[in-house]
Parts: sequence; structure tokens; C-alpha cells
Amino acid sequence: MKIYEKPEETDIKNIGKLINTWKRFFDDWAYEQLNFHGYDYFKMGYMPFIMNISKNGSTNKDVAMEAKVTKQAMSKVVKELLEHELIKIEKHDTDARVSLIFLTQKGKNLINDTKKCVNSLGDEYAKLVGDKNYQIMINSMFKIVKHHESKTHNKTLQFKNI
Repeated sequence: MKIYEKPEETDIKNIGKLINTWKRFFDDWAYEQLNFHGYDYFKMGYMPFIMNISKNGSTNKDVAMEAKVTKQAMSKVVKELLEHELIKIEKHDTDARVSLIFLTQKGKNLINDTKKCVNSLGDEYAKLVGDKNYQIMINSMFKIVKHHESKTHNKTLQFKNI
């Protein structure tokens, strides 16, 4: 039977633990910023949806695909975003079967406030680790995300071919 031992320094730098801790700190920071700007009702789970609504309007299907969620999950979030008056829905000009999702002015304000806050956080991180290290981190994170997206895309293609 193994007795619990205090984690070593190398255990603290474990990538899983770091990602989990950073995500928790980021979420706490984001909720604090959202509350400060008057969006105390906003859930972080809304972000992938609202950030993928095109200026020219987007369909449920398009936003769900970009947010990487099912259309069923999308429907629930659309309902909540409508209740908070962050989005509006309009019929498509040429295809009456299709509805388009648009950001309201309140939704656009949320996006602008969010971008300012995230840019400010990026500036804080750049000061903390230096501009060069910050850019290396961002580029590395981007490459890792693209790696996982390509693996996910390949799995989707494999399942479609079965």
C-alpha cells in the first residue's frame, strides 16, 4: 500500500494540473470582469456561442458547428441568450425555413467589453513573462489547439466513413 506523499515540484508542474488550475483562475477572473461590467447573469458556457455569431447573422446549425456542440445544446443556450436580450432572431430574406441569429446592441457591447478585458489580461501576462515569452506561449497554445482540432476532425471523418 502506497502512503500519500507531498507532491514534488515536478508534480506541481504537471500539464494536467496546470491547465486545470489556469482554467479555474481564468473562469474566476472572467466572472469578476463580467460582474464588474454588469453581466452578472452571464455564464461562461455562453461564450462559445455568442463569439461565433457573424455580423451578417448565423444559423443555429452554423453556430453549433463553430461552438462544437449539438443543435440540442444550442437551442437551450439560444433561449437563454434571447431572455437576456443578447441576441435576436430574424427570418432569412430568401429562405423562410431558415432563421438567423444576430447580436443585439447589448450583445455587441458584451463582446466589446469582453475583448477589452481579455486584451488587458494578455497585456498583464506579457508584462509578467515578457513579450517574447508571451508570444511563444500564445503560438504554442495555438499549435496545440490546432493539433487537437485536426485529430477531432479526422475522427469525425472516420465515423462518417463507417
